Amino acid sequence: MKACRQCKAIVKNATKCPICGSEDLTEKWYGLVIVLNPEKSQLAKLLNIKVAGEYALNVD
Repeated sequence: MKACRQCKAIVKNATKCPICGSEDLTEKWYGLVIVLNPEKSQLAKLLNIKVAGEYALNVD
């Protein structure tokens, strides 16, 4: 699994981020947050997440 350096989305078996379209992916990421309903999630608002999915908390 890799994380997108732009939006921090977790990417599985792909070379392009499905959320933002970036190809800047890394295997160096830490922490995991799963957002099911970004409209109602305070954490999603804090992390500026607009689309449901899995996200890294820290990306190197």
